[in-house]
Amino acid sequence: MSLNTMGYLLKDAFLSMKKDIKNTLISLGTMFAAMLLVAVAYLVYMNENKLIDDTKDRSSNIVAYVGINLTDDEAVLIGDKIDQIYGVATSTYRNKDYAINLAKSLNPIMVDGFTDEVLRTIYPAYYVITFDDVRAVGTIVNGLTKIKGLEDITVNQYAAEKARDAEVFKSIAIVAIIYIVEFSIFLMMNITKLMMFAKRREISIMKYVGARNNFIRAPFAIQGIVIAVVAVGLTMLIINFGYPAFVKSMNTLESGFSFITINSMFPELLGILFFIGILIGVVGSSTSMKKYLDV
Repeated sequence: MSLNTMGYLLKDAFLSMKKDIKNTLISLGTMFAAMLLVAVAYLVYMNENKLIDDTKDRSSNIVAYVGINLTDDEAVLIGDKIDQIYGVATSTYRNKDYAINLAKSLNPIMVDGFTDEVLRTIYPAYYVITFDDVRAVGTIVNGLTKIKGLEDITVNQYAAEKARDAEVFKSIAIVAIIYIVEFSIFLMMNITKLMMFAKRREISIMKYVGARNNFIRAPFAIQGIVIAVVAVGLTMLIINFGYPAFVKSMNTLESGFSFITINSMFPELLGILFFIGILIGVVGSSTSMKKYLDV
C-alpha cells in the first residue's frame, strides 16, 4: 500500500468520524465503558492472584499428629511418605520433646504436675507441612489420611478459605472480561451498521467503479483503532488516579491486605487494553459490512 493510499484512507476515516459525530461519540462511549470494565476486572484478577500468593506463608500449613505409641524412628519414616504427596513443599518433624517444650513455653501450667512419662502420652510428635499452592490442600489432606501412623490432621482453614474465595473471584473476573469483549463487539457491529447505512450510496458507487472490499473496509477499521486508542487512553488516565486512591482508602480501613501497585502492572494492563480495544474496534467495524459489500 502506497503512502498516498494510506493518506487517503486516514483522511477518509477522520472525515467520516467528523461527519457522523453522533455515532462516533456513541462508539467512543461504548469502547470506553468496555475498556474500563476490562481494566477493573483485570485489577480484581491480579489482586486475587496476589492474595493467593500471600497465603503461602508460614501461617499456611497443615499439622499432622503422629500416633502416640509410635517410636521416633517409626515417626521419622512417615516423613518420606508425606514428601511423596502431590502439593507438599516441605515436611518438618517435631518429636515429643519439642511438643512438650513448646507447651511449657506457651504456658507452664500445661506441663506442671505431670511426669515426663505422662507428658509423652499427652503431647504427641507431629509434622508441620507446608505447600506452594493452597489449592492443593485437599489433595494433601486426602493423602495424609491414607498414611498409617497419622491420627489427627489440622489445617489452617482461614488461609484455605481465603484462597478458595480468591479463586472464585479470579474466575468471575476472567468470565467477565470474555463477556465484556463479546458484548462490546456486538455493540460496535451495530453502531458500524448505522454508520455504513449513512454511507450506503457512497459504498455502492465505490463498488461499481471497482473498489476492492478491503479498500472500503479500511477506513472503518481505522476508525475502530482510533476510537480504541482514545478509549484506552481515557481508561488508563482514570485507573492511574482512581486505583491508588481506592487502595489508599482501603489501607485506611486496615483491610490487612497489601494491594498490588499500579506501577507494577501498568505496562501489562496497557498492552492488554490496547489489544482488546483494537480487537473490538477492528472486528466490530469490519464484520458488519458484508451486507453492504455484496453489491
